[in-house]
Amino acid sequence: MGRRRRSNRKKARTDAGDGSSGDRITALPLGLRAQIASLLSFQEAVQLSTLSRPWRHIYHHTPVVSINLYDFLHLEEIYFDHKHSVPGFLDERSILVARVALGRRAQDASASRVDALRLAFGADDPRMRRHAARIVALADARDIHIRAPYRDREGPARDAADAWTLDLPPAARVMEVVAPGHAAPAIAGPGAAALRKLSLDRVVIRGWPHFPSLRSLSLDSVAVEAPFAPGAWCPRLDELDIFCSRIEHARVDIRLPLLRFIDLDEVDVSPDGRSGGAPFGEITIDAPELLELDSFRLRLLCWANQFAERVAIDVGRPGSVKVGVIQLRSVYTREMKCYREQMMRMLRGLLPDLPKESIAGVARPFMKLEECVDSDDDEDEPKDEKLTCDISALTSRGI
Repeated sequence: MGRRRRSNRKKARTDAGDGSSGDRITALPLGLRAQIASLLSFQEAVQLSTLSRPWRHIYHHTPVVSINLYDFLHLEEIYFDHKHSVPGFLDERSILVARVALGRRAQDASASRVDALRLAFGADDPRMRRHAARIVALADARDIHIRAPYRDREGPARDAADAWTLDLPPAARVMEVVAPGHAAPAIAGPGAAALRKLSLDRVVIRGWPHFPSLRSLSLDSVAVEAPFAPGAWCPRLDELDIFCSRIEHARVDIRLPLLRFIDLDEVDVSPDGRSGGAPFGEITIDAPELLELDSFRLRLLCWANQFAERVAIDVGRPGSVKVGVIQLRSVYTREMKCYREQMMRMLRGLLPDLPKESIAGVARPFMKLEECVDSDDDEDEPKDEKLTCDISALTSRGI
């Protein structure tokens, strides 16, 4: 009886072990286990495949591949490679192991496609760039997210290291590059022509490749040294978002026949990076397909000289804008009559069926002039004013 009881206790322990959390995870469908493995780095997912038979080749199915080449960099304060002036010892053998595993996944017909590649490496390190190029090609991901940490280097070596290229694989449709202090990469490869969405963050843009299929462009905290005329290199652009950026040219020419959404927030147009003096910045926006005025959130444009700028904005087709509000706010000592004149010019384009001489009288009931409650002017100085016209109310009256 004693032996039988011990046997029963052993069986109970075994049954309890079968219900442990590890076995419950193993019992999940392959897709869920692959999602869990995606939370790990790719090299950790490869190691996970040795856990047991159900986890074998789990890295062939992770929808996200995450690789940080800085994980393979050691002794960063020592310069082993004086030829390229790059610090640290890079464990290239371990990187090759990860590359081989990624290559096996690419050759496995039963493997899942890589949805997203998250890759971090030193854009100014030729050793890392070489491995990064192969990883991008082997992953052939739809979404590619690149991180290149800032490196404080000066002189000709930094300028030479700044030039880098990203060859996109055929499956690429979305790309994000965050590379503080670096030049934006030259984007090439078979995937460049099919790219649909591009986001550039904290980079210096010195040239634009041709993106025939690009639909969305986002620029965040960038310095644009190349001429900015997106209609010439991404003619099918549907959405343009520029935030806290500097365009170092005298002219910004945004003429996009398919553009529907545009957001310009804190965009500084300073020709050649100068703080003053002619020629002054000039910006033109021509977007006939921009149907709703409130889709166009033109919040702040900065020029080197507040009194010499010229802005030409042509959005939507004549009479097509039915919803939104026009709001013009006084700047420093600019007289409000200048804003009234600008308002009338905009209303002429929005109300093409009305005679020019009657627009002021028709629109007056829908216009309002008031002081800005958030004005930070001194008490002794005149308060800022804002002139508002309610387009929605104006057009709802059948005008």
